[in-house]
Amino acid sequence: MAEPTVNINLDNPTEVARETLRRLAMRRIAPTPDNYQTLYEEIVGKPAAAGAVASAASVLAELATDLQTHYPALSNQAANLHKAIGKSDWRQCSFLLSEIAVQLKQQPGDGKDRPRADKDRPARSIDLGAAAPEDNLALLRELLSKTLEFGMASQLSHAPRLAEKTQQIAVAVRGAHSDLALRDVAASLKSLWVSIEMQSSDAQQQQEMLKRILLLLVENIGELLDDDTWLRGQLDMVQQVVAGPLKIQSLQEAEKRLKEVIYKQGMVKHGLREATATLKATMTTFVSRMSDAVAANDEYQGKIASHIERISSTEDVLELNRILESLLEETRTAQADSRRAHDQLVEERDTALQAESRIKQLETELAQMSALVREDPMTRSLNRRGLDDEFTREAARADRYDTPFSIAVLDVDNFKALNDKRGHQTGDEALIHLVKVAKEELRITDHIARMGGEEFLIILPNTPLDEAARIITRLQRSLTKKYFLDNNERVLITFSAGVAERAAGEPQESTIERADSAMYEAKHSGKNRVCLAPQASAPAAE
Repeated sequence: MAEPTVNINLDNPTEVARETLRRLAMRRIAPTPDNYQTLYEEIVGKPAAAGAVASAASVLAELATDLQTHYPALSNQAANLHKAIGKSDWRQCSFLLSEIAVQLKQQPGDGKDRPRADKDRPARSIDLGAAAPEDNLALLRELLSKTLEFGMASQLSHAPRLAEKTQQIAVAVRGAHSDLALRDVAASLKSLWVSIEMQSSDAQQQQEMLKRILLLLVENIGELLDDDTWLRGQLDMVQQVVAGPLKIQSLQEAEKRLKEVIYKQGMVKHGLREATATLKATMTTFVSRMSDAVAANDEYQGKIASHIERISSTEDVLELNRILESLLEETRTAQADSRRAHDQLVEERDTALQAESRIKQLETELAQMSALVREDPMTRSLNRRGLDDEFTREAARADRYDTPFSIAVLDVDNFKALNDKRGHQTGDEALIHLVKVAKEELRITDHIARMGGEEFLIILPNTPLDEAARIITRLQRSLTKKYFLDNNERVLITFSAGVAERAAGEPQESTIERADSAMYEAKHSGKNRVCLAPQASAPAAE
């Protein structure tokens, strides 16, 4: 197809540059520097004289400068073109020139009288509908190839074979100028999709298998430990993270908390080993001193018996005096040894008591370190493990002494809207505020635990249903009075709650389920309300 004749001012470099780019697009010639220079000279009507005409790179640089001067809307592309020319990155130059050619075709006139473009408007936006179909196809080919190269291939680093295949298809897309070539590319793309899907499925299966193996390992280690061991907390945290969806934030938080606890517990364990070694050495010395004291006493008793026998067999007064002096000396020596042994035993006993006290202190610190993993790291309320521990303890106490025991399930109202409007950071701070107010308003015997997301559970020991409802209602009122501030703006935080009183012997899951149902009733009846769960009958004795 013959190219249409276009009247241009050959003395205007911008018009010549624009016509050069137009012919590149019409002839589907790759917009390389050499091709650009060839067409530029064709339009001007004279070949480049040796040394008289700048190199292709300098011609392109002049074009970039003209574009910045006469087409402000293309200033970004022109600046990027300057950089690509300086780096001799002709591949990037080709891509930029393709974009520039498409946009120039959409702009009538030579640009002299055109007002400057709005600086805030993205300069690289392209109206595909206004460009010629062949230009659109070329641009889409380039965009698809770059998507494959920089978008997909980089994400397949774990699968080198697929990454290489993606790069090959990108090259094929860039060179697909016929229907047959495009159909071949489409077939290759479909094959790539299938391969990626299979790879993804295999990776997901591997991840699930590793999760099951790790959970099995953690559970089996847990079976070998006492319930109050300092390791229990770490194992529970690992189990919670692995059992749920693997999110990078939860993994990082778990790793951070575990490192902190393990470091502190390592220090405490080292002190505990030293204190235990001291106590063992003290006890060994104590027993040795006792043995020496007993041996000395036996020796003294033997000497006394010998002196008694000598007294019985003599009638000599002088001999009796010598025996008496010897007996007195032996007695004084025995008394001195006894006092020394007594003092040494008292000293060793005090050392043993100090070591024992130190061990108890270190064991307490270990228990405190383990307790750290019972808390939700963000809100400082109990986590699920802490909730289970406290519920079990209070349920056992309620059954033993036949006292009432109630719980409340809370869910923050319109929490998703709060997150969407003000951001997740503000949502997290709102939950922290709720727990802070709850700890201030609840009794010292009550506990608040985070069940997940914006849902909390409050344990109310020794509390019947009606009193529990009054406590939760009072907490609702306090929360409306103690405003949550977001950037010095008051934000009202409310919650809906369901309250249930545990029946004697009722399992934890059953009590929570009844309270949860009552909470949903409060949600559906207008929010910011407290609903009571029906009483449950005690389970029949087996």
